Amino acid sequence: MISQEDLYKYLLNENWKEILDTLYSERENIKVDTLLTFASNTFVHEFLQKVEKYSVDQTDILEHLITLNILHHGQFYILTEEQHKRLTVEIAKRKPLDQAFNYAKNYPDDDFCKKIISDFNLLQKKTAVFNDKNKEKKVSLSVEIYNRLFELINNQIDTATYFSGPRFIDTVRFFSPYFPTYPQYIEKRNEEGKSTSRKIFYYDILKNLDENIRLQVIRRILEITKPFENHKVEQIEHLLNGEPLQKVKNSEQIENNVSAGPVVFISYSWDNEEHKDWVLKLANRLSGDGVEVILDRFYLRPGANLQYFVENNLGRAHRVIIIFTPNYKLKADKRAGGVGYEYSIMNVELYNNMTKNEKFIPLLRKGNMSDSIPTFMQQFIHIDVSNDENGENSYNDLIREIYNEPEIKIPKIGKKPNL
Repeated sequence: MISQEDLYKYLLNENWKEILDTLYSERENIKVDTLLTFASNTFVHEFLQKVEKYSVDQTDILEHLITLNILHHGQFYILTEEQHKRLTVEIAKRKPLDQAFNYAKNYPDDDFCKKIISDFNLLQKKTAVFNDKNKEKKVSLSVEIYNRLFELINNQIDTATYFSGPRFIDTVRFFSPYFPTYPQYIEKRNEEGKSTSRKIFYYDILKNLDENIRLQVIRRILEITKPFENHKVEQIEHLLNGEPLQKVKNSEQIENNVSAGPVVFISYSWDNEEHKDWVLKLANRLSGDGVEVILDRFYLRPGANLQYFVENNLGRAHRVIIIFTPNYKLKADKRAGGVGYEYSIMNVELYNNMTKNEKFIPLLRKGNMSDSIPTFMQQFIHIDVSNDENGENSYNDLIREIYNEPEIKIPKIGKKPNL
């Protein structure tokens, strides 16, 4: 367990990444340890103060800000409303105008956010892109589009994406100022004996709006939620544009239920080109055998958010293949790089699966068990894939494990013989 002195040492040296990693990996200890809680609060306060003095061109600072935002929205480390506002403004300062606008709209009363919103709206008017699109586009509110939209804005835990009744109607009134206020609308629904369930009356509102206004309302909601639920928003955008979803491939998150087969996440370290090539060939072979493989090299482009990719796909996978090498253990133990972050997230499920592991499949690729496998994982039986000459047998063991088709099955117990 890390001590508050360690946090203060990181703080003194402005080792922001190390502190952010600690906020995640030590989140349970921070909740119960008063000294760690105080040290963490001190970090957030100091970080948000000092970050204002950093150049907006420093990409590492933007990454740290986004990481803190992810920790907050993932409920791993909760910021106060004022802290989240300052964080959002600092991110907006460092983003291109179209992306900054999505953040600024969360705090429209802030002076800096007001300027971003004003600049964005002015740009839209000058180019006429927004209005021209709306005039030409006819939007049919299909059941699929609406169900996806409601799912997107119905997560009450996430205040950034959740649209309460008043927030939804305020969005409508932004484009249709004479639309009833929330109290007026609910009162009218009650008088008419209509349902006041949000899912029902949101649909009624959208369905009865002018097509141009309906599109503007939907696109405004998508703009607000896109920084937090990028993949879900992309899916809705493609439906609005009449494009088939199977052509959509997002770099940070993969669509749920892409295939009917098992979904497997591969965790490994980028030791060298030979090792990366071996992992890629394994992933391709698994894909050819009906397995949907989540591999970073399939989906992550330069500049993509690795932490977001990991958090949104580890939980979706049916099985997680962990490919152990000495370098993997070193990074996992030190919580360094992508491996360290993946292993930190996996730790929770690893402990939950201590007695009955039905998710993680350890593969030993290089070295021996003590050199390559983190201590806690050594208790699980692994598949030895270190000998390429025995590669076919090893792969057969792996694919059988993924499909839960063991080579040796427990025999059925027959009837007692006549003696």
